[in-house]
Amino acid sequence: MAEQSKKPKQKPLQKVDYEQLGRAIESIIVTGFFDKKRVFKMAFFRGVFTGLGSIIGATIVVALLLWILSLFEAIPFIGPIIENIDRAIDEPTDTL
Repeated sequence: MAEQSKKPKQKPLQKVDYEQLGRAIESIIVTGFFDKKRVFKMAFFRGVFTGLGSIIGATIVVALLLWILSLFEAIPFIGPIIENIDRAIDEPTDTL
């Protein structure tokens, strides 16, 4: 007889009554259990800080990538590419 793999028993999924859940959420909103201004303010700040964190993180990653690539100037194929990138970064652009 082949051994059956012993899997941990999982709890059966409970059926959720979405209509009842919707009514409960609606009653919380209608009764003013929470402050709408506070919720909107928190959502706004969460969005602002998420955006700032993404920009700062992307800047750090790009800077590290360019620094690592600058170490490979002596490699024949990569060297000219890195020199072009360095030149593009150092030269001021007058496109404004």
